[in-house]
Amino acid sequence: MPWLHTACGHCEHCFGDCVAVSGIGGLGHMAVQYAKAMGFRVIAVDIADDKLALAKSLGAELTLNAATQDVVAEVQLHVRGAHGVLVTAVSRAAFAQAVGMLHKRGTMSLVGLPPGSLDLPIFDVVLNAKTVRGSIICTRPDLQEALQFAGERKVRSRYSTDKIDNINAIFGAMKEGRIDGRVVLEM
Repeated sequence: MPWLHTACGHCEHCFGDCVAVSGIGGLGHMAVQYAKAMGFRVIAVDIADDKLALAKSLGAELTLNAATQDVVAEVQLHVRGAHGVLVTAVSRAAFAQAVGMLHKRGTMSLVGLPPGSLDLPIFDVVLNAKTVRGSIICTRPDLQEALQFAGERKVRSRYSTDKIDNINAIFGAMKEGRIDGRVVLEM
């Protein structure tokens, strides 16, 4: 892949081009598409190969399985760190990996809500001027941009439908990570 700069030693020219999305599910599959629509090069991280295949089909240029690979080392090797990492996974391990995937002055945005607290490597965050922020809402211009991308068909939700009578099975599939995108309930 031409955008992977493993030997150039001058990765500042790609700083800002690369974002990682950690957790390719309901929000993650949309995040991959929004990042592509905004002109970013996307790295997708998940623990399931089927989710990574989905991310690749949506435009991710590099996919990494956090269950079988050292994703921090891989991101640092290929792009010397991502400008941004969006964590949609409900996993404390994903949060810990995200800080390490960042480039100097990169920003980590937390969307997933796993229980517990977040440990940060203080020296890494401070000495590399990394930013960690939570995100639960957007601004009106953000919403307008999102709707414009949808109107231009740059972003489309992957979904399936099921009956509300199957709600327990749907929640079971959700907990096991077996849902691609979203499930719309039929009443």
